[in-house]
Amino acid sequence: MHSTKSAVLLLALAISASCVVATPHLPFLDEIFDSINQTGHHIISGFVNATRNGTAIAGEFLDSIRNSSAQYTHETVEFAHKIADAVHRAASEAIVDFFVTLQASIDIVHQQVGLVRNILQQKALKDALATLQTVTAVVNDLEVAVNNLNDQLDEKKLEYSAIIQVKWSLWTDDQLNRVDELTNGVGNEEAEEIMDELVSRYSGYLHSCLEELQVQQATYEQNVQEAIVKYHNATNKLTAQVELCVQSNLNYRSCRNGINTALRALDSAPADLLTLKLQGIRLLAIGLNANGCVGQTLADHELEKPSVELKLDEIIRQYQEQQNEEATTIS
Repeated sequence: MHSTKSAVLLLALAISASCVVATPHLPFLDEIFDSINQTGHHIISGFVNATRNGTAIAGEFLDSIRNSSAQYTHETVEFAHKIADAVHRAASEAIVDFFVTLQASIDIVHQQVGLVRNILQQKALKDALATLQTVTAVVNDLEVAVNNLNDQLDEKKLEYSAIIQVKWSLWTDDQLNRVDELTNGVGNEEAEEIMDELVSRYSGYLHSCLEELQVQQATYEQNVQEAIVKYHNATNKLTAQVELCVQSNLNYRSCRNGINTALRALDSAPADLLTLKLQGIRLLAIGLNANGCVGQTLADHELEKPSVELKLDEIIRQYQEQQNEEATTIS
């Protein structure tokens, strides 16, 4: 159920993200719809209908998840990864788009500061320029934090995969080959069942080490995307107000007041975006600490190896006893 739980949480997150804002348009849910299989469509339909109707999710829908098959569980893991990747992509693209808008807005305001002679207008424009420059610096730092979080966690996952390949796969193959050779293939099926159970169980343990982090990362990146879109819209309104001031016959006081009003929507941007940057750094620390959970799981696997080998030894022993009995009977 762990993988299903993370998929469900990520799905709810993705649907809520699609309802947050209309601009800039984020098509990542469309991509998910295009790429996932019927299982994904069934999950999404259940959540969308429940959300649209404002009612609790039907018991039948929950039962279908609770009673999922191994194949379905595998599909939900892939589905969860698709959503997490899409949420990250949406946050990254929103940051890049906002940065481009900020640069364009700074150019516009900077140009107007040199053209305006009225002190009130010039003061308002300089305040706008200073705010935009401050926000730009914080957005740049936030982009680094978001990408660093994703890159380092991905690197850790690859590291874990390599460890598993070396520590588990080679040992598993050696044990199965041993049974195959010493039982002439007779004990293969029973040995494979034992090894499959072990691998499945410990794979679940490893996934549990990382799945909550995956949801936390996606939640964090959605919060980033929401904040970026909020301040992106505020920046567009500020730029429009600046252009209105210099291109129309607004009096100086109205011009100043209009710019100051638009600026107030950006007052909280530096602090909010800095907070998100720090949250990303803390989340990265949590993610790197997941190494402790993974390390413990690998250690537990090592400790269980001898008992598994004894089970395989028993399969071999029973086969050899049977062969000896048959040989005795024949002689």
